[in-house]
Amino acid sequence: MTTDQQTLAVIFGGPTVEHTISIRSARAVIAAADPQRWRVLPIAVTRDAGWLAPAESAELLARIDAGADEEVVSPQPLSALEAASALADCAAAFPLVHGTWGEDGVLQGFLETVGIPYVGPGVAASALAMNKAASKPIFQAAGIPVAPSLAVPLIAWRQDPIAAQRDAAQLGYPLFVKPSNGGSSIGATRVESREDLADAFRAAYECDHTALVERAMLDAREIECAILGNAQPRASALGEIRTARSFYDYIAKYEDPNTELIVPADLDPEIAERIRSYSLAAFEAVGAHGMARADFLLAPDGELWLGELNTIPGFTSASMYPRLWEACGLSFRGLVTRLVELALERARCAENLR
Repeated sequence: MTTDQQTLAVIFGGPTVEHTISIRSARAVIAAADPQRWRVLPIAVTRDAGWLAPAESAELLARIDAGADEEVVSPQPLSALEAASALADCAAAFPLVHGTWGEDGVLQGFLETVGIPYVGPGVAASALAMNKAASKPIFQAAGIPVAPSLAVPLIAWRQDPIAAQRDAAQLGYPLFVKPSNGGSSIGATRVESREDLADAFRAAYECDHTALVERAMLDAREIECAILGNAQPRASALGEIRTARSFYDYIAKYEDPNTELIVPADLDPEIAERIRSYSLAAFEAVGAHGMARADFLLAPDGELWLGELNTIPGFTSASMYPRLWEACGLSFRGLVTRLVELALERARCAENLR
């Protein structure tokens, strides 16, 4: 690979409930990108899916760095065609739009269309991993344990909410109700009894048209594993998340100073190896490449459930994905460089197949 400086687009923001988290990730990646290798071109996407020109995107980040509210900057957004033109001279793109629109294959499809290599899994793998109801059968077929669950489309809820609640209750309490497509635990509710079930469904449907009901694992530990690579992906050291809240919700993830991210996790070696093995199997099962983070629940008796495969994990310096690789000796800057190299590698392989 050439060592000449190339242009790297960092795409962030987006019409998603994780918009603010995306900006935090983008700021960290831009700061970590090796200036000897990459000229970073920031490209923001507004909350209503408009694209901002690179200069306006840089101004937005500068205002936020100075403590101003994001809404202070309100330029005229670009059309998708103008956005494609802004990307035309980029060697690669680093998508950091978390959640729907950015992590579910939509943004990946746009980048495929305009021919820009990008960091992370492709369209199909992104869409499958984002859709928890769709990915669970795929994981199960690959021999990966998952929580007993039930998918309830909005149309089924509207036709017979009593039946939906009755079916959900058969999983046993406590349980979780969450959007099938979503992230950062937004719209997710831990339900202890039938009385709280209807409100939990309504909260999930505010974020997605399908609610996923899962049995809760009692006294579970939250364990995470990072995956990196294309044809021969590697599994990282493991990390554990501890929170005093009822579960690892949005507040615990981004606002509670008492939440602990422990790297490496203190685990029995046999259990740790099972988690790494399941993580790689999940990565392969959906056809992913580049990166992903696998999130598990671990019971006191050693039972494991894969919660989800996150294809655009948080990327601040305090986020679990980069911290797991730092524990393996790969710095944040080295990780960003490696991910872009993997994106370019995949693009070359695709070109050779044509």
